[in-house]
Amino acid sequence: MSYDTKINNIQNSIILIHYSEIGLKKGNRKYFEQKLSQNILTAVSDLLTGNLKIDYGRFILYLREKSPVEEIVARLKKVMGIAYFSLAYDGDIDVEVLKEEVFDKLKNVEFNTFCIQTRRSDKSFPFTSIQVNQIVGARIHTGLNKPVKIKNPDLKCNIEIFNNQVFYFFERFEGRRGLPVGSSGRVVSLLSSGIDSPVASYQMMKRGCRIIYVHFHSFPMTDKASYHNAIKLAKNLTTYQYSAKMYLVPLIKVQESIILNSPTKLRLILYRRMMLRIAETIAKRERAKALVTGESVGQVASQTLENIVAISEVVSMPILRPLIGMDKDEIIDKARKIDTFKISTEPYDDCCSYLVPENPETKAKIFEVQAAEDKLENWQELINQAINEVEIVKIKFPENEESIG
Repeated sequence: MSYDTKINNIQNSIILIHYSEIGLKKGNRKYFEQKLSQNILTAVSDLLTGNLKIDYGRFILYLREKSPVEEIVARLKKVMGIAYFSLAYDGDIDVEVLKEEVFDKLKNVEFNTFCIQTRRSDKSFPFTSIQVNQIVGARIHTGLNKPVKIKNPDLKCNIEIFNNQVFYFFERFEGRRGLPVGSSGRVVSLLSSGIDSPVASYQMMKRGCRIIYVHFHSFPMTDKASYHNAIKLAKNLTTYQYSAKMYLVPLIKVQESIILNSPTKLRLILYRRMMLRIAETIAKRERAKALVTGESVGQVASQTLENIVAISEVVSMPILRPLIGMDKDEIIDKARKIDTFKISTEPYDDCCSYLVPENPETKAKIFEVQAAEDKLENWQELINQAINEVEIVKIKFPENEESIG
């Protein structure tokens, strides 16, 4: 149980929200603040809350008597762009009254040591931060007979003074940091049912990108487990960006042409080249600026440097690879933290596993790949057909509605 719950079972009236990286923006800080404000309000739109305002580089979310505080906290922890936030109390501007308010909150709470930490942005306030620490701390020390401990106290009381306002709190919750989703534009992520691509999508959300998903499947030659798992992953990731569009692309006819007409060792590379072409076509339709993949150098056969070059040359759009220097353990650790690992490890056959050779090419030569591709019959028509046969899934959060068209 948190100290805030112990201190007062009555609902708090304020959530004080801080950002970090947005503070480094100068002329366009307001743009990022507006995006973050929109995302905060969307995240809690189905919960009982009051108004949201920004003041001195902080957001103040007002709560109501019956606001579901625990659920609001859980939602805010997933909002990209938030550095940390706290359940806070609206304190009196008179420090003599303030010290009594803090004392009243703590007099029935069990703790051994404490400290007061004041942050005074309002320099017109008549006391310095140190003086506020001393005045409030003295009241708790003498009234409750508790010693002060600056490092690692049992309880820390934080006081913030800005714009002729005082707020105080006893606990802070860490946010995701980064930039607000939507502030950096749209990208298309090639989402498999595996571990890597959901993590790559998450990493780009954290950089402010809004993700549109493209998932390739080989149904009916493989079962639909990959298809359904990918939708589950997209739903999970939508809790970070609140709405998403997902393209489910049947790749089987393209694959069959490659299997019948191309060298076995080049199948995987040719699959991937076609997938990038399709993804780029969808990205242009969606006015997205880049593609995103979960590739990591050397992790699998298609991800050697030679093969990455041979696969990537078919598109002109930038390909963002946020995991490119991470090892598998690091990626798995991140997948666990964002709650995608369990879904990603459910059994499935993805499209790239369909009739893949035992010994695929690991050092592809572009001229050989191009020559093999030239022998494919009507591959552009097959790509167009695959795009025309896509299913589109639209997902929303908090409603978490799923519509398929």
